[in-house]
Parts: sequence; structure tokens; C-alpha cells
Amino acid sequence: MVNEAVELADIELRRHNVRLRHYVAARLPPVMADTILIEQVLVNLMKNGAESIAQAQRPAPDRSVELRVVPKQIEDRPVIEFTVQDTGRGLAPEVLERLFEAFFSTKSEGMGMGLNLCRSIVESHQGRMRAENLYNGSEVVGCRFSFWLPLDQPADATINTVAEATKP
Repeated sequence: MVNEAVELADIELRRHNVRLRHYVAARLPPVMADTILIEQVLVNLMKNGAESIAQAQRPAPDRSVELRVVPKQIEDRPVIEFTVQDTGRGLAPEVLERLFEAFFSTKSEGMGMGLNLCRSIVESHQGRMRAENLYNGSEVVGCRFSFWLPLDQPADATINTVAEATKP
């Protein structure tokens, strides 16, 4: 699942001269999820990161998106956390407040459905999504989107092992 998302997003990232680094923890437990939908979320987040970096006009050494997939305990539940971090300009406070609203976009040609759809997909898997700016002192140096999927999903979900799904 992760490798497929990386391959799909890599085309867009290269177009913006953005490096992609990714780390997937070894021996991840199975997660019940619709693989295609989670790939869609990951691709959207990575592409948004690349676009943010391009808009920020960062120099080549500072143009990177990082994807991490790790097990975690959140709210006393075992989960798999997916994190996409970029080195763009970050998000203004008023944008952070409305980020996941339908039809809200900061892009001139955006429809405002991408992040709203991503959040809906994650929540349909009983997960949660959030966004936060990254700082170096008081300077915003990027943005981090993270979402997690619980390991104990409803019986009607499909079981996919993230680790197996990332093998080429």
C-alpha cells in the first residue's frame, strides 16, 4: 500500500524537484483498511506537500517530503500512524481552522475537496487526521499531516498488512 502510494506521488514530486524520503517500520501489525482509499489519502498528502514546497520556492537542498509509517498507542489504542511532513511555508492559523471543510481551498484552481475527502476516508476507517505547522524557533519551516488507523476495526473491513503491502 505504501510503496504504491510512493510510486504514484513520486511523479508529481519529481515534477516539483522535491525529494521523497520514506520510512516504514518493520513488522507492522495488520491493519484493516481499504488499500486503494488509504493510498489515495497518502498520494494527496504527498502531492499537497510538494505543491507547498514549490510555492515556498525553497532551495533544492530544502525541498523534501517525508512519509513515516509506525505503530503507536493513541488514546490507549494500538494504531498505525501515517505522517507526511513537508518543508513548505506551513499553514496560516485561519487556514488551519478551515482546512478540512468541504469547498475550502487555498489553491486558485482548487475545488476544496481533497483534504475533506482524505479526512472522511480516514474517519470511515475509525481513524483520525490532524495537521500542524513545524517550527524552527518562531519560523514556520513546514507542515505535518498525520493520521492513524486503529488495529481493531469493524468486521466488514478488509485486512491488509501494511508491511506486506509495501513490499515491491
